[in-house]
Amino acid sequence: MVKSKISLALISTIIVLSILLLICITYLQKRRAARDRQEPVPQEVLRAIEKERMYSTKLQRRIDALEKEMERLKHERIVVKEGKVKVFHYLPNKIMAEKVDYEVDPRALLPAEREIPFSDNLIYDTINSLIQDEISEKETQAGFWTGFPGDSFRLLSADLQGNILTLHFDDPKYFTSGGSNRVGYLWLQIRMTAFQFPEVKQVRYKPETLFQP
Repeated sequence: MVKSKISLALISTIIVLSILLLICITYLQKRRAARDRQEPVPQEVLRAIEKERMYSTKLQRRIDALEKEMERLKHERIVVKEGKVKVFHYLPNKIMAEKVDYEVDPRALLPAEREIPFSDNLIYDTINSLIQDEISEKETQAGFWTGFPGDSFRLLSADLQGNILTLHFDDPKYFTSGGSNRVGYLWLQIRMTAFQFPEVKQVRYKPETLFQP
């Protein structure tokens, strides 16, 4: 009698466990079926996502390369001959400008090497040489252009306080006024040329009425 009761209890337990197992299997099958019924992402969307990802990666690599080149130029101050030092004038380049639809964009400017006399105020001398500079025929053929020099436009001083460079100009004939793109490129040339010096983190100009479209 006791054995019969134990057997009955065991059978009941097995039946209950079997039912629970069947319920679990059924539930898992339904979940898998529901997952399989999900609509696949259209190939056009997948291609667009992949294209955007590749473009972002390519753009980031280009930005990284430009940043490395900027760092190299910032720290490269080579004495090329006795009493002279290599600096860079940042000039708009036709090929680069076309890539940004001629918008005022730092990517439209490329460095052009210049040799100037070494001095204790190299920042002033470099900016001053930029605004008085005329590009060579070889640079013109390479796509460079510049808005300088300007009639009566002069750099009076370059004051570096901390990491802030303040440039004082004299512009009696309103050379820095005009179209927004032209004015924007004039200031961008000056600003980018100043940034080759690692101690310069911010550039301001005075009077504040300059470089207005």
